[in-house]
Amino acid sequence: MRRETLEENIASLQAMLGELAESVAAAFRSATTALLDGRLRMAERVIEGDPAIDDLRARIEALATETITIFAPVGPDMRTVVAAIQSAHELERMGDLAQHVAEAARRRAPHSVVPAVAHELFTEFSGAAIAMVAKSAAVLRTRNVILALELEGDDDRVDALHAELFALMFGERWTCGIPAAVDLTLLARFYERIADHAVALAERTVFVVTGRHPEALQL
Repeated sequence: MRRETLEENIASLQAMLGELAESVAAAFRSATTALLDGRLRMAERVIEGDPAIDDLRARIEALATETITIFAPVGPDMRTVVAAIQSAHELERMGDLAQHVAEAARRRAPHSVVPAVAHELFTEFSGAAIAMVAKSAAVLRTRNVILALELEGDDDRVDALHAELFALMFGERWTCGIPAAVDLTLLARFYERIADHAVALAERTVFVVTGRHPEALQL
C-alpha cells in the first residue's frame, strides 16, 4: 500500500474516505427506502454490502498506520492522517446503523415498518438525517469548513423531528400499539445517532483544516 510520497498517501486517504462516506450514504438511502416501502431485496443488498464497508475502513486504517510509521508526519499532515483513522471508524459505525435499519426492513417485508400515521413524519425525519450524511460526505471530500459548520444547525432540525415522533407515539393519534411504538423508537434512535455521527465527522474535518475546534471559530 505504500506510496512514493507523504502527499500521495494523504491524497489516497482522502479519496478512500470520500469513497467510504459515499458508500455509507448510499447504504442509508437504500435502507430507508426498504424500510418505508417494504422492499425486501433492497434491504438484503444493504446487509450484503456491509462487509465491503468494513473492508474499506480496514484499508484506510492500514494505510494511515503505514503512513505514520514510514513518514512520521507532523502538524497538519499528522492531524489529517490521525483524523482519517478516526473518521473511518465513525463511518463504519454509520454503516452498521444502516445495516440495522435494513434488518428491521427485512423482518417486516413486504410491509412497511413505519405505521401509516407516522409515515409522513418519519419520511421527513429520515430524509433530514440522510441529507446530513450526504453533506458530511461532501465535507470529507472537499474540506469545506463553511459546509461543515452548517451540520450543527441541520442536527437541531433532526432533533426537533425526533421529538415530534415521540410526541406522536405518546399522543391520542397513536393507535398502533406498544410493539409498533418500540420498533419506531429504536429506528428513530438509529437516525438520531447517524445525524450525531455526521456532526462529529464535520467537526473533525474543521479541526484538521483549521487546527481549531468549531466553537472557537468566528464565522
